[in-house]
Amino acid sequence: MKIPIFEEILLSEMTAEKLRVIVSDSRIGKVPCYLNLTSLKKDEMERLILNLEQIILEHNLHPLFPYPLYIVSAIPVKSIFPYVRTVKDLPEHYFKKIKRPNNKELQLLNKLSLKVDKIKNLELYKIINEFKDSSETQRKLYNETKELYFFETLHSRLFERSKK
Repeated sequence: MKIPIFEEILLSEMTAEKLRVIVSDSRIGKVPCYLNLTSLKKDEMERLILNLEQIILEHNLHPLFPYPLYIVSAIPVKSIFPYVRTVKDLPEHYFKKIKRPNNKELQLLNKLSLKVDKIKNLELYKIINEFKDSSETQRKLYNETKELYFFETLHSRLFERSKK
């Protein structure tokens, strides 16, 4: 497996058919990628992102796992993709220089490729929704137990004062 470094996805045309070809030919999900959309107007960018979201869902890819697909734009973007303002704001650990890995690193990269394949076979959207649901219930439980703890300490302090 190749060392995961950023790959820029160049868009020549923005039609849905061309986007499908670009997504299928690119290595989205196999390496971290980014789309530089700073030169586009807001309405063009929104249309492109909507088409891209549909195509990513059709190809059963996830915009965050195993490797993210970033949108670089000066205009704030609301989508399933993480967005940054400039290329310099992208995570630096994916910008390492390519060098020949030693044997131990090759073994780790092979293990990593197996993990990436396993992650791609999971139903990521379903798993993330389950995590969100369980986190909401756990947060609710935490808030209720925090309130109960407050009342118990208040009760114990008042009860101690009444004994004196």
